[in-house]
Amino acid sequence: MKRKTFKKILGVLLVSIAAVTVVFWGQISESFGPMSQTDYQCLICHRYHVEKWVCGSKVNDAINTNKYSDWIDTFTPLDHQHVWVGTTTYNRSHWFGSKSIGCGGIATIPRIFEQRSSLGELEAQKIAARFHGLIKGQLPQIDFNEMEELHIFTKTVVDDPKSLLDADPQG
Repeated sequence: MKRKTFKKILGVLLVSIAAVTVVFWGQISESFGPMSQTDYQCLICHRYHVEKWVCGSKVNDAINTNKYSDWIDTFTPLDHQHVWVGTTTYNRSHWFGSKSIGCGGIATIPRIFEQRSSLGELEAQKIAARFHGLIKGQLPQIDFNEMEELHIFTKTVVDDPKSLLDADPQG
């Protein structure tokens, strides 16, 4: 192959690579660049607030609904004060590094939602309201490491939810 032809092919190849890189830069940086994402969960309505940063720029800041928040919206004011708790984090500190994932969360609202078929809708709503009262009673700062009552409540929702109705001070 002649030297001139080789230079042309190399030039076209480099221009093509540069064009593809520019067109797909967002996807490349998101897949391989430094990034962090935190998914927050509202303990009242169970919506998720997702914040994602890629290469130092915020690329996502959204509040997403789900079947639990749709249910909660049927009996809880939409203008409630959100109680955001970080539940899942993703982090990659440098280019082409591995991505670490940390998971967590408070699953009380989904557990109450699952109990609706055996408890009935109104009873499930009463238990959710009790949980909301428990959370609101701890505001403005909730220390989950010291809040044994929350852990007991969540366990009781799974093991014996009817006992939460019996213990309901509002009847």
